[in-house]
Amino acid sequence: MRTGRIRLLTLFCVLVAASPMVLVAACGSAAAPQPQELPTPEGTAIRGTPVPTIGGTIGGCELGPKADCPGADFSDQDLGEIVLGRLHQPAESGREGADLREANLRGARFVASNLEGIVFESADLREASFRLANLANASLFGADASGADFTRATLESGEFKDADLSGANFSGAVMKGGDFTRANLSGANLRGVSLLGAFLTDADLSGADLTDANLTFADISGTNFEGAIFCNTKMADGKVNSEGCP
Repeated sequence: MRTGRIRLLTLFCVLVAASPMVLVAACGSAAAPQPQELPTPEGTAIRGTPVPTIGGTIGGCELGPKADCPGADFSDQDLGEIVLGRLHQPAESGREGADLREANLRGARFVASNLEGIVFESADLREASFRLANLANASLFGADASGADFTRATLESGEFKDADLSGANFSGAVMKGGDFTRANLSGANLRGVSLLGAFLTDADLSGADLTDANLTFADISGTNFEGAIFCNTKMADGKVNSEGCP
């Protein structure tokens, strides 16, 4: 019996070596496990880059409405909004600008900072420096920015209704499309500024220096220009006013 079993085992091994199909027949029809199908690139979820958030404390100042940070330095900081948009689709807001309404920021520095869409409503911005800053679409509604420095800043399409901007320096600034309704710009330095299409309804520009300024298409109904300096100034109707040139 033992010799017969050895012969049968030997024969089985020979058959297996000759054809793997014999092994399948001998061991059943169960197929070997197949590797799992890997997801295709098209089927892989695409995750966008996380949108950065504005830190709660910058330069020792805790950001937020009614912040009390006179003299704080926010130079070169990004406190503005981020807009996410796709080609041929409406833009979406990825991050809102910082909310600093009613904040005490007197003498603060925002030199070369991104402040697009930021909210400074009713804030104290006296003598603050916004030189080279981006304030496009920012809101300074009712803010006190008297004596502030906006040299070569971008204030395009910003809201400055009822703001006190008296004595401020806007030399070389871009202010086109901004809303300065009832704003106090008395004694302001507006040399070389672009106020193209801006709203200056009932604004006070008495004593302001408008040398080389561009007011083309601006709404100047009710604007007070008493004592203002006009020299090579392009008025709302496109005509050049140089009556104040030396």
